Amino acid sequence: MEIKVAKHAGFCFGVKKAIEIAEDVAQGNSGKTYVLGQLVHNEKVIKNLEANGLIFVDNISDIPQNAVTVLRAHGEPGTTYQSLEKKSIVKGRNLNDATCPLVTLVHNVAIKLKNNGYEVIIFGKHNHPEAVGTSYHLRGKDTFIVEEPEQAGLVLDYINKNNFEKIAIISQTTMSVYGYKQLIQNINNSLNEKFAEIPLSMRNLDAKYGFVDTICNPTKQRQSDTEDLAKECDIVIVIGGKNSSNSKELYAKCREFGVESHFIQSEEQLQKEWFDGKDKIGVTAGASTPDYLINEVVERIRELYSDKKEDFAQS
Repeated sequence: MEIKVAKHAGFCFGVKKAIEIAEDVAQGNSGKTYVLGQLVHNEKVIKNLEANGLIFVDNISDIPQNAVTVLRAHGEPGTTYQSLEKKSIVKGRNLNDATCPLVTLVHNVAIKLKNNGYEVIIFGKHNHPEAVGTSYHLRGKDTFIVEEPEQAGLVLDYINKNNFEKIAIISQTTMSVYGYKQLIQNINNSLNEKFAEIPLSMRNLDAKYGFVDTICNPTKQRQSDTEDLAKECDIVIVIGGKNSSNSKELYAKCREFGVESHFIQSEEQLQKEWFDGKDKIGVTAGASTPDYLINEVVERIRELYSDKKEDFAQS
């Protein structure tokens, strides 16, 4: 039996930074520290932070006036900052922004495209906080968001029904690399004038139709490593939070390659029968999964294998 753990698995730097910010703020604050939304999409991480005194709320109305507050890694729309300011919660005093720099980069790309005359479409999840935050810089709730490459027809309908002078597509940082490429290809298959790639430097904004590759490198690395595991292993275990977009994409990547795969949150969910007849076992994890959870899963797999051998010997 061989267990192969993806080279890039677990926390990315943006998640690490967000957790560090939250922990440092809580330690330096004698009163209560509030976090708006899930700081990162991992249930175990949230529970550990709660044990350290952080209070997680879903609504700004649940945050007291003038309270020390931390914003999650996924980014927030400008309306969030405006609402917090009404409660005397502002940057530089009691508001600590843990937004990932790579998410901020997407916001800046969206703003620059809009300011240069582009109608901007997002490849992302409608209810994901990152997509919601990016939408604020565009048309707000009216921003066109496409979730799947198979929905290219919806994009074409949107283009055909409107007389946009210029159109650009950007992506949520945690979406499928293959899915984004497939979306552009599906759209281009039905257009005379194709969507061309606009460099992330944004130096050339003359194209009528363009797309910017805003999927972050940590997402790309994890998807690439998971693809390698799917090709080499008999089974792949994907560890991630239930609401983690990038973890779900890793699971989808495994299914895409036809390898048996299971999406779990912790080692307690592992089942012995999964590993019957399996010699090569792959383990990967989303960007919001801590190393200790990965280690626990690997150790539990070893224990299950040991139990299997004992069961076989007794029979």
